[in-house]
Amino acid sequence: MTQPRLQHRQLEVFRAVVRTGSITGASRVLGMSQPGVSKILAQTEELCRFCLFERLHGRLVPTQRGLNLFEETERLFMGMEEIAHLVDRLRTDQPRRAVIASIPVLAQELMPPVAGRWLRGCGPERLAVTTRDGGGVMAMAASRRAELGLTSASPRVPGMRSFLIARARALCALPPDHALATRDTLRPADLHGEPFVAISRHEGTQTLVDRVLQDEGVQPVEMAECPLIIGATGMAHAGVGIAFTDAFAARPFIPRGLVLRDFEPAVFFEYRAVWSEGMKNHFDRAAFLRLLSQCAEEILSEAPPSHVTRLS
Repeated sequence: MTQPRLQHRQLEVFRAVVRTGSITGASRVLGMSQPGVSKILAQTEELCRFCLFERLHGRLVPTQRGLNLFEETERLFMGMEEIAHLVDRLRTDQPRRAVIASIPVLAQELMPPVAGRWLRGCGPERLAVTTRDGGGVMAMAASRRAELGLTSASPRVPGMRSFLIARARALCALPPDHALATRDTLRPADLHGEPFVAISRHEGTQTLVDRVLQDEGVQPVEMAECPLIIGATGMAHAGVGIAFTDAFAARPFIPRGLVLRDFEPAVFFEYRAVWSEGMKNHFDRAAFLRLLSQCAEEILSEAPPSHVTRLS
C-alpha cells in the first residue's frame, strides 16, 4: 500500500508554524482560521508518523526531526520562489540575474563597490547576492545555483575552478584599552595566556594561526569561537579577547576605535572566487573577476591604521 505523501499546503502550514512559533501566528500569516491550521498540522504529523513540535513556554518548538524537515522544506520553498521570480522576470522582459554566493565579510565590504561599478556599465545583468558560510558558498557554486562563489581559500575541489581575488595580511585586533595595544608588533609569545577569540577552523583560516602558535608552544585562553571573521573582530573590539582579522573584516570597526597591530611571523588570508567547470558563462565572468580583484586591491591599498605596516 502506497504511503500518502505530504502536500504543498501541508508543508506551507508546517513552515508557517515553525517560523511564527504558534498556531495563531501561522493563521495570521496564511490568512486561515486557527482551527484550519490546527487540522492541517495534525494531518501533517499523522502522515509523517512522528512528532513535529513540542510546546515550550507557550510556543510550539520543532523537535529535531521537525527541524530536519523544516530545513528541507525551506530549500524546496526557496527553489519554488526563485522559479516564480524567474517567471515574473521572463514575463516582463527584465534583465537576467547573476547569482553571487558570498561569505559575509566579502558581501559586506567587497561586493558594494563591485556591484556599484558593475551596474553602472560593466554588464547588463542584475546581481543577486546571497550570503553563506564557506561550505554553503562551495555547495551553491558546485550545484550551479550560483554563477560565482566568493569564499576564503579552501582545498581544491574536483570539477571546480578558482581565481585568487585577494591575499590579505593577518592582523591582531584588540580593544583600545588592551595592555598589548602599546606595542607596535605582536609575536606569538605575546599571546600566551591571553583571552582569545578563534575564527573559522572549519574553513581553515584559524588553522593557519594555530600552526604558528603551536610551533612556538603558545597557548592563548580561548574565550569564544566565532567562524565569521567579521564577528570575531567585533568581539575583539568589545573586549572578549584578541582575534586575528584582516583589512576587510576590520574596516567597519576602525572608526569605532578598534586597535590593529602587525603580527610576526606574517600570516596571510586568501579569498577566492569559485565556479563549476561546467557552468555556462551567461555573463562576462572574466570582467567580473577583474572587477573583484580591482576593488579588493583598492581596499588593501588604503592607508593602514596607526602602527600597522601594511594590509596585504
